Amino acid sequence: HGVADDIDVIVTGGPVDTAFSGGSVWAEEPRLAATLRAWVHGGGALIGVGQPSAQQFQGRFFQLADVLGVDEERHQTLSVDKYFPAVTPEHFITADVHLGEGVLQGFLDAGYRKPLSGCGGGQAIGELGGIDFGEPIADTFPVNEDVTLLRADGGQVQLAVNEYGKGRGVYVSGLPYSAANARLLERALFWASHNEGKYAAYSSSNPECEVAVFDKSGCYCVVNNTDRAQSTYVERGDGRIERIELAPSGIAWRTI
Repeated sequence: HGVADDIDVIVTGGPVDTAFSGGSVWAEEPRLAATLRAWVHGGGALIGVGQPSAQQFQGRFFQLADVLGVDEERHQTLSVDKYFPAVTPEHFITADVHLGEGVLQGFLDAGYRKPLSGCGGGQAIGELGGIDFGEPIADTFPVNEDVTLLRADGGQVQLAVNEYGKGRGVYVSGLPYSAANARLLERALFWASHNEGKYAAYSSSNPECEVAVFDKSGCYCVVNNTDRAQSTYVERGDGRIERIELAPSGIAWRTI
């Protein structure tokens, strides 16, 4: 039946051979992949986590690899060169990721290995880190040179974005819960749906605090998700910035 008009982003993910990643449905119902491809190509957004759409079929393991920009080597295409584009260390999605002093410059100074045949050609020598991806997914690679790699430490793709027609795809190798990863996912949702320009309004400067807006009621609240006191800045819809102090597990209400 296609994708409903009120859906901006679809998130799919999980380990191979589970209901979370879809399993054999990708081979049994090829219309599923075709529908999602057409939807993203027309302006939709797809975020894949872990081993999304994983099913060995028609020469691919991730059946939506062309949308996400990433596939996983399953010893079927070892004779095919894998081209790793240069990593893009600064991007809208990773804007709130904290790197230690000198890490970025050290990564840039280290440079890249010479392209090699087989999985992992052209990887960066250094590592950026700064993001907890949980259990690694081995042997992931970009499907072409147009994929934008945001993290590819150790010659594996952990975070990548891909323009697909009028839409966008995002691949994340893992996303265990933390405030930092919740912020990363939030930014990925805004980027994938072409809503980067709307992100600043009612966004908390502190990832440990979240904002919920209730337009019809004319108010918004800021929630402290920790058992420690927190302070944060919230940019209102009119551009004004307000500092808010929160008690442990506290909540503050403000009018819009």
